[in-house]
Amino acid sequence: MQFYMGQSIQGMRPTKKEKYVVNRFKNILVVVADKTDHNVILGRALTLGQRNQARLTVVNVVKDMLHIDQMPIAPESPADVQESDIKIIEELSRDTSLPIISAQLAEVQGPIRDAAELPRQPHISAPSKPAVSIQEYIIEEGHRDLKQSVAALRQAGVQVSSKVLSGTPFLEIIREVLRNKHDLVMIAAEGQSGLKKMLFGSTTMHLMRKCPCPVWVMKPSQPKQYSRILAAVDPTPLDEKRNALNMKIMDLATSLAQLEQSELHIVHAWALYREFGLTYGHIQIPKSELDKLIRETETMHGRWFSELLREYPLEKLNCQVHLLHGDAGTLIPEQAKEKEIELIVMGTVCRTGVVGLLIGNTAENVLRQVNCSVLTVKPDGFVTPVRLDN
Repeated sequence: MQFYMGQSIQGMRPTKKEKYVVNRFKNILVVVADKTDHNVILGRALTLGQRNQARLTVVNVVKDMLHIDQMPIAPESPADVQESDIKIIEELSRDTSLPIISAQLAEVQGPIRDAAELPRQPHISAPSKPAVSIQEYIIEEGHRDLKQSVAALRQAGVQVSSKVLSGTPFLEIIREVLRNKHDLVMIAAEGQSGLKKMLFGSTTMHLMRKCPCPVWVMKPSQPKQYSRILAAVDPTPLDEKRNALNMKIMDLATSLAQLEQSELHIVHAWALYREFGLTYGHIQIPKSELDKLIRETETMHGRWFSELLREYPLEKLNCQVHLLHGDAGTLIPEQAKEKEIELIVMGTVCRTGVVGLLIGNTAENVLRQVNCSVLTVKPDGFVTPVRLDN
């Protein structure tokens, strides 16, 4: 691997711009689930809250029994999400409900009839009393579950509050962020299959697409401190917005590595534009010419990479730099596995300012394959498609 320590571009980081470091987070939303081991996420939230003198809000999101029959099923794969699906989910009226019919309510609602005998009722203005009672019970149970955890955090000297949200988890979490201007969402991966399933179920992937603030997804089985952190960057001074995103990633990764005394791996994967087609496609060029183009491209990316890195005091960190030739969506997960990375800091490259955006292809490919904690940040100018309730 060749690496180039080129001269820094003057003014690459605007002098008036504040660094996007970990201690900037002052208003943190901590999401817990009923079946999740809370110890890791609450422990890290406590540490961050104490270090930053931050305010913590611990929330649990419960199902909305009054509207559950109308909620769309979230796709298992990001590729299954269409902008029309997003629009349908986000424009559901919270005043619309269907009757809840289940065996649990049989005693109060009478015997269940055959589905064919039931009259079609697309809109009922008021939910049934049993449904209201069940919803109240679920919310009260959620408050009880949070009480002990919040008490422990408060006893440790952190400013903390708790609440139970009701509805579709990713929508209610984002609305909570919008209402109270949270600057970080912390959420734990669930289930026996760990983080990978959580990322590509519903809640976490939706948050990574649409939440306006950084999202920190934690793998419960990992230790309280990270030994190895990976920052995935794609520097190019030709794209101001992307370079600003790279700086956010580097700010967070370097500040975390310093605080945690972690080994930091900084990865930039590059490839010649349409390299595969030039090598194996219908329009091929002589190998000598192709090799020359590849060397020139490597030199260019190495220079850009060096210019980004020179903005940071890496000599004070236990840091390794990786300039890799190939597809980032493949190489980043390979590096994460090979180096036993415990946290990846990366950006989700999206169409800024556009409602209904989707996560970038490279980010999606990385997230499909990794099995560690992930901290994702959005580019400047990001606009969430989720709206607050009227």
